[in-house]
Amino acid sequence: MNELQQKIESLLLYKNEPVSFSWLSKILDVEKKTINETLLLMPEFYIKRGITLVITDQEVGLVTNDISADILAELSKQSEEKELSKQALETLAIIGYRGMITKSEIDYIRGVNSVFILRNLMIRGLITKKKNVLDQRSPLYIPTHDMLSYLGITEITQLPKYQETQKKLRELEEEFDERQKDNNQLLLGKEQRKITKIRSYD
Repeated sequence: MNELQQKIESLLLYKNEPVSFSWLSKILDVEKKTINETLLLMPEFYIKRGITLVITDQEVGLVTNDISADILAELSKQSEEKELSKQALETLAIIGYRGMITKSEIDYIRGVNSVFILRNLMIRGLITKKKNVLDQRSPLYIPTHDMLSYLGITEITQLPKYQETQKKLRELEEEFDERQKDNNQLLLGKEQRKITKIRSYD
């Protein structure tokens, strides 16, 4: 692999989900045409390996090879049967109290990368991922009915100190938005969130 291919692979492993060619172009400061041409040469590096590269018209991602499907299915089953870790419960609480939130916001609140915990919570059906109509690169994570059942409640508002915690999370969210402004990234304002929430639950 050349240097650009190595960087692309590193970003795909970090994101742990499909990313657009445009996103790679922006992050790596390389023309989209160069990204496309580079990606076309990369599948050969994953022949007879545990991971493989999946390329669509606009996105690319790394996935596990089918040869390990049975093993991974068993591991997922075992994971579902285990109690949630403190970190997973923390992430679940953030999503529950906020109702819908992006991974970047979750990472900011927790102070660490939450990609693996989010995947585990999705496997267990406690959260789901919805398209963000304002920024397709940042999907929204929202609670499921299974989350309510797991927590032994029937409504999100029944969570302990719901209003107080909502206020604290909003403060952290405002801090996050300020940092995003500094980085010239897209913000979700109050009115925009209302629109997104309606569309996300359609």
